[in-house]
Amino acid sequence: MTKDTNAQVVDDIAEVFMFDQWLRHYFVVEKEGKLRLEIPEADMKAVYEHEAHLAPLADMANNSELTYESSQTNVCAFVGARYDGAKYPAGVVSSALNSKQFKIEQYVFNVWFKMHEKYLDERRMPFSEWREMYEGWNGMPQVKEYRRKLIVGGGDPEHPASNAVN
Repeated sequence: MTKDTNAQVVDDIAEVFMFDQWLRHYFVVEKEGKLRLEIPEADMKAVYEHEAHLAPLADMANNSELTYESSQTNVCAFVGARYDGAKYPAGVVSSALNSKQFKIEQYVFNVWFKMHEKYLDERRMPFSEWREMYEGWNGMPQVKEYRRKLIVGGGDPEHPASNAVN
């Protein structure tokens, strides 16, 4: 697998994880002491219209109890079915999921999410707006430098040596 292919696999998988976070951020409700993902019909229609390639993930989880395990199972099943052996050769997805590049991508996304959560709570934003905001933030020189330090640092992205970027 070429470096560009690996980067594309990581980008595709990271987008699925980001979409899952978006779903959980806006469409989780509590009923009878349990968390459920409930996406209103109008929002499902918009997901199919604007994010057709990700919409089946929303279908998989919609109107069901939401746990860490169920979310992880749905995301992994979705990624496996659509990318592993379909869009990319078999085994490539597993390799990408275990790569340093993917771990850094997840870590950096979580930093972005935590830093912007209050703003994201102000109104329900379409997923495309999340993606655009994240890409813009990633383009900042400070974030690029932070990523570079994570990559060359050789350390665990869960325990970076530098501070988060605002």
